[in-house]
Amino acid sequence: MNIVRLLISIVAVAVVIFIFDMVFHGMILGKSYGETAGSWRPMEEMEARRPFQMLCYFIISSGFCTVWAMGFASRGIRSGAIYGFFAGLSSVGGMWINFVFLPIPDQFKLPWALGAILSAVLGGIVVSLVYKPKTPVAG
Repeated sequence: MNIVRLLISIVAVAVVIFIFDMVFHGMILGKSYGETAGSWRPMEEMEARRPFQMLCYFIISSGFCTVWAMGFASRGIRSGAIYGFFAGLSSVGGMWINFVFLPIPDQFKLPWALGAILSAVLGGIVVSLVYKPKTPVAG
């Protein structure tokens, strides 16, 4: 395993997921969040927790990229997208369990699931491009 490429992959995937979430949750779902504002922390409180949010992106990315590096690194972009799809799909059940215990409006079930899968597909593509084995030199 190439630790330097792994670390670069972790950072790259974390950044891509962060940007995706800002666009997806901020721009696409922003109006829905505004309509259900009573279900969420006040914006100031969420902003104060941003460092914890960033830590979460790096934790997610670390596991995601390490599994790729250990088992799939020799595969290409298509495999990265497929890997991301199934990694995203596997996160949906854990996410949906929150709807049982927390007062999250049900209208977010499908968008959050789709967002998780799309985000992971993008992450899979990024890790497949960044953590790419060097082509062997013919000798």
